[in-house]
Amino acid sequence: MTTPDPAGSRAVLIGVHSAADALGLGELPAVEKNLAELRRVLTDGTVWGLPDEHCLYIPEPAYPHEVLTEVERAAAEATDTLLLYYAGHGLLVGEEQDLHLALSGVRWDDDCLSYSKLRARLRQAGIRARRTVVILDCCYSGKALGEMSPESPCTVPDLQGLVAQKADIEGVCVLTASAATRKALAPIGDKFTAFTGELIHVLCNGVAGSGEFLDMTMIYDAVSNRLADRQGVPEPQFGTRGHGADIVLARNRAFTVAINENEVLMAMADAYPLMATTLNTLAAAPTLPQPPDRGLPPVVGTYKGIEIRSERVLLQFLRSQQGGNSSE
Repeated sequence: MTTPDPAGSRAVLIGVHSAADALGLGELPAVEKNLAELRRVLTDGTVWGLPDEHCLYIPEPAYPHEVLTEVERAAAEATDTLLLYYAGHGLLVGEEQDLHLALSGVRWDDDCLSYSKLRARLRQAGIRARRTVVILDCCYSGKALGEMSPESPCTVPDLQGLVAQKADIEGVCVLTASAATRKALAPIGDKFTAFTGELIHVLCNGVAGSGEFLDMTMIYDAVSNRLADRQGVPEPQFGTRGHGADIVLARNRAFTVAINENEVLMAMADAYPLMATTLNTLAAAPTLPQPPDRGLPPVVGTYKGIEIRSERVLLQFLRSQQGGNSSE
């Protein structure tokens, strides 16, 4: 398991922070910061390491074709993982209450970008990416998930339409800031929107106690847990197809490896022949009568009658001996 290949992956980040007064939609200044910070994080080598040219930044698009053209191009180029992110206003349009994504300066709700058209464009592009991740931070974004299957609540049948039918596709994952009937939240004065702010936090700080890499299930759980502690914030939604839940998106910055000091000592011994000889000599020395227990750590070695009770001290001594011999 590792992060997606940066050379074969693409990310498209779309954000609309301007007001749409004709639709009664105000400004979302946090969205502009969402895009800038998310792009910085995704191109960070300790998180994913996408090249700048593979992380497309589309702020304030005015017309649907601006977005659709760039998404189609990214979908055609990606062979590993394709990430699509949108932050802005979401609207429910028409009798069917279809999800639309607001664009800058729109006057009519049907001038906005239809999510169904965006999904269709991905399919029509003949997508080659093995894995697709869609993240929507807008009101009513849960509409993108369609109807959840009661037999498998983590699987969304409608996601099948997101990509072309190809045997080598591993999975699709859609992560949304809110349910189909709930508004997302951009608290006044906050640097980021509520959902994306926690997403950025998880990517930047990792998940303690988890493995070396973060898959979409870990990311969803961590973001959900953090949002659950904030009053009035909607619960994010999560849907997958195939192995979408297992898609890895980032390295886990909270991952740590336990260090065994004895193993370190033996590894050092392999690197320094004198140290190995000394350790072997100590190991082969006859067992001496044990002194009365004085509440001290056990003896790990002696030098000129001086007891050494710390492996770190022994290691420092052996290093000094090695350095002394090498200078002769």
